Amino acid sequence: MCCRCCSKTQQKIWVFGTATVFLVLGLVGIICGPSLIMDMIYKMLPLKEGGRTYDKWANTPVPIYMAMYLYNWTNTEDVRVKGVKPNFERVGPYVFREERIKQNITWYPNNTVSFMPQRFWYFEPDMSGGTLEDKITCPHLPTIAASNIARDFPKVIKVFFNIALNSNGGSLYQTHTADEWLFKGFYDEFLDYAMKLNNSMTGDIKDNHFAWFLHRNGSADFEGIFTINTGAEDLREMGELKLWNGVNHTGYFKDECGRVNGSTSDLFVPNRKPDEWITIFMKDTCRIINLVPSGRTTIEGIEGIRYETKPDTYDSGTLNPDMKCYCPPELMPNNCPKHGATDIRSCADGAPMFMSHPGFLYADPSYANTTTGTKADPEKDVFFITMEPKLGVPLDVNVAIQISLHIQPDRDISLLRGIPSFYAPLFTINSIAKITPDIAKEVKLALNIPNIGLYTGIGITCLAVLIASVGIFVTVTKRWYEPIGDENTIINNH
Repeated sequence: MCCRCCSKTQQKIWVFGTATVFLVLGLVGIICGPSLIMDMIYKMLPLKEGGRTYDKWANTPVPIYMAMYLYNWTNTEDVRVKGVKPNFERVGPYVFREERIKQNITWYPNNTVSFMPQRFWYFEPDMSGGTLEDKITCPHLPTIAASNIARDFPKVIKVFFNIALNSNGGSLYQTHTADEWLFKGFYDEFLDYAMKLNNSMTGDIKDNHFAWFLHRNGSADFEGIFTINTGAEDLREMGELKLWNGVNHTGYFKDECGRVNGSTSDLFVPNRKPDEWITIFMKDTCRIINLVPSGRTTIEGIEGIRYETKPDTYDSGTLNPDMKCYCPPELMPNNCPKHGATDIRSCADGAPMFMSHPGFLYADPSYANTTTGTKADPEKDVFFITMEPKLGVPLDVNVAIQISLHIQPDRDISLLRGIPSFYAPLFTINSIAKITPDIAKEVKLALNIPNIGLYTGIGITCLAVLIASVGIFVTVTKRWYEPIGDENTIINNH
């Protein structure tokens, strides 16, 4: 129906009716558009084969680097002098580029998927503070571990143990290259001897070579089988660890401290609330780590929330009674470790090893005061993850942990006779990752898409206002198009 055929009343109905429709659509776009589009994005996030999340999960696109620091024991010959503390100098970092691949991916009808992580490490000399040929002196873990097991044996048995230890490669410390300590490994006479014995004292020794990460580089089965939720039914469960090697409890710590939960750090729950914690499961230490919000920051133009560990992260009930279950049963109730270090001997085949922040940051001074030469650096020793909360995308990561060995004197074991009790730092791991500019562009685009609904709604609303304004102007100025013939005749004819 053309204007020449419309009456003034019909013209007003068309103009103001169109303005009303556009106004309603515009307001809907402004009020509901962003949330509707965000809901559409969230429906695309669950982990499924061929989905948008799958490729980035199966092969991590963000470059990850593992910066390893070793600790060189510089005064090994002086520790038996009364009052002399062992001195350890932090050496490195030895930086390795890390590639993560997931093997044996299996999907289950209960909205879970299992996989076996495979990691490869490639040395980056230009990023490192030393070479892999650096000579480093460290405590001899096999000797300390075996001596710790023998500590409570009857004295007559310890005499024979001491003879065997001294005759078959036992030592308080050894010197090897950084490469040998880390991945390459070295032949160990005492391990060879223990492997041949294979009794209750030595345990099941499977190799006569030693390294902190022996046979780890490229291994497809070292870390075990992880089963996580895909988020297909409940997005708030996406990436949450349900089983490790088929069970929901590690068995290494009691009660809640041994429960399998949190993220494997490859996938995080989206739409996170500002006050929510992040929980990460760390296979190497058989426990979870909680990180709490500490503030907001901007990475590559994306606003994120920074989550950090806190002073009671490595507590055993001193600061937080809920963490009493991290205390070894044999030390309860009055001999639990002081706050700042977790006793992980149950996860380390009985070796008296402790997990803490590097340099015993936040820990009781009694740990760091047993040695000299090492100090915590709050800038690089803090454990944090900066995350964009809406999509659950990590922007900046620094997973910093230190593994130490508790060495104690023993009058019946000559290698340990006359030494002080101390916590020897063995190595520090800083797993570092930062979002790349290309991936940041994708994240920013996904975050800005909901604004399209908002801006479209604003545009339609403005058009509605414009049309209504024109209608009001024409009405006030009496400039509606005069129809042909008598208006009543036209109306009757129609």
